[in-house]
This record gives sequence, C-alpha cells and structure tokens, in this order.
Amino acid sequence: MIEYYRFYEVETLMNQGKLQEAVAELRALQKLYLELSQDNSKLKVQLHDLEEILSISQNIIFDGDAYWLISGGEKQGPFCPKCYHANGDLIRMSIQKKDEFTPQTLWICPHCNFVAEPDVDLEPAKAAAPRAKVIPFVQ
Repeated sequence: MIEYYRFYEVETLMNQGKLQEAVAELRALQKLYLELSQDNSKLKVQLHDLEEILSISQNIIFDGDAYWLISGGEKQGPFCPKCYHANGDLIRMSIQKKDEFTPQTLWICPHCNFVAEPDVDLEPAKAAAPRAKVIPFVQ
C-alpha cells in the first residue's frame, strides 16, 4: 500500500532544496505504484475467474446420471460425474447408440471412459444446443 505521508516528505525535501533525495523518493514511490498496479490487475483477473466459477456452480444440476449446466435457459451437457467429483472438471460426455436394435443411448466420457446408461434419451434439439463456456474449477 502506498504510504501517503511519503508524498509530504517529497514536498519537504523539495522545499529544503534536496532535489536528488526528492527524486529518489519519487522513484521509490513510482516503483511501489507499478507493483500495486500489477497486483491489482492480477486480482481483477482472479476475481473474474472466481465469478465465472461461482456462476457455473450455481447453474449446475445432477440428474442421477450426469451433470447439466443451465446456460441462457438451455440445458447443456451431459457432463461426466466422475470427472466432476474427482477434479471439478466439466467434461462433456459423448452420446452413442447402445446398439443398432434399440433407441437407447450411452453417454461416454472421453477423458476417463465412464459410461452412463440414462433412462431418458436426449432430444435432438438438446444435443445440438450451443455450447456454454466451460472452465475447470481451481483447486
């Protein structure tokens, strides 16, 4: 944090004719200001990331088979429950037909190979919905 009394010291040094000391003190204050500006920028980025994580955590639901993210009123997913529980990662599961004789599908995680057999198949409109921005949770 900038110590504001140091500006008063700079003014005092200048009034006393000690310009070199005043310039040195101003340079030290400038260096401190630049460090604080960098810290502030980093904190703003961290705050933005945490706000996104909070938004995701408030809009994620589990239906017993997989996680779903509600984004813009649309249900996005399915996301792997095993990856989410292990690392907080939202990994979209691929949707494949169980076999050619039944309409049932399987949801398979491309990361950990977890397989879910949901009771209800996805509607085509849900599967083609626009994707939400998915970011991993910070550990």
